[in-house]
Amino acid sequence: MISDMPLRVSAVFTKNKVKAAPVIISKSRSKNIIKALIVNSGNANACNGKYGITDARKVVESVSKETGINSENIFICSTGVIGERLNVPLIAGAVPELVKSAKNGGFEDFSKSIMTTDTFSKTASKDVLLDGVKYKIIGTAKGSGMIMPDMATMLAFIFSDIPLKKETADKMFGECVEKSFNSITVDGDTSTNDTAAFFYPDSVYGLRGLKSPLIKESAANYNIVKKALFEICFELAKMIVKDGEGATKLIKITVKNAYTESAAKKAAMTVANSPLFKTMITGQDLNWGRIMAAVGRSSVRMKPEKIDIYINGKIIAENSTASKELSKTAEKTLLFPKEIDLKIDLKCGKSEWTVLTCNLTKKYIDINASYRS
Repeated sequence: MISDMPLRVSAVFTKNKVKAAPVIISKSRSKNIIKALIVNSGNANACNGKYGITDARKVVESVSKETGINSENIFICSTGVIGERLNVPLIAGAVPELVKSAKNGGFEDFSKSIMTTDTFSKTASKDVLLDGVKYKIIGTAKGSGMIMPDMATMLAFIFSDIPLKKETADKMFGECVEKSFNSITVDGDTSTNDTAAFFYPDSVYGLRGLKSPLIKESAANYNIVKKALFEICFELAKMIVKDGEGATKLIKITVKNAYTESAAKKAAMTVANSPLFKTMITGQDLNWGRIMAAVGRSSVRMKPEKIDIYINGKIIAENSTASKELSKTAEKTLLFPKEIDLKIDLKCGKSEWTVLTCNLTKKYIDINASYRS
């Protein structure tokens, strides 16, 4: 990505203690003006010691040389195999053609190029009307396995022509990420390279030919932009889970009426990461005790004798015992749909949280047992 105007970036990075070289470099540049972004797939450039940083800087320098953009204004991300050195000559040799072929309509090419085990490219866009002027938010993400907050083996890049103050965008994007990319899980593994970045013109510079909107937290425009940004983040997060390695079902888990939002999220994530629950969905065998057991071991404050469980609108457990309303026929077909909506009502507070996950299949094992070969 090359920008003909100065951009700011609001970014969220992996909380894994073992961080890839591009994460370390880009994190240090997240306060800078950004004018270019380079991403490679196939190699994570992680766990390569001092060579990792050196190799990442060489890639950035090759972009700087070809574009004339200062290296401090270039963002870099990588994804792929951990522990193998980056092939710098290969990437640097491709940079001149990459720069030459860059075009306004190249977003789909960019999206496809960052895929690893993904089975389809993931993009979303939305128009936003502010003070009579139409703006756009467009995003892409990659991710299929090793998906778990905070964050996941995912890269997400969102771009907008809405001029924003960095402090405003940082807060807005952080809140959107928490309820989207940080509320998904495929397999409970957090990667070394996770990065979600939101690029936008700084309102100090404004946008040529367009009125620069003044967006403050207290202004109506703030909520309009935040809603649109969240919808893009959530749609991309949903695509990542839907494309989970070997997955055949998308599962939405909502824990409601918890004491706190953090408790609701913790309970939902505990269920979402349970191999017993995920294989239950694959086998379409309504062994709902696995859900109860996962909720119970989440260690959140609750009334264990008061829990209700619903699947696709049907109550299957009431006050922590089997529902008398669910017939044997309904029980056998309840897990047939491709999308499963699970609601867990703790009935002890007013807070809720939604997490997206997928089922676990034999294909997941096949993919990851031979990932490098």
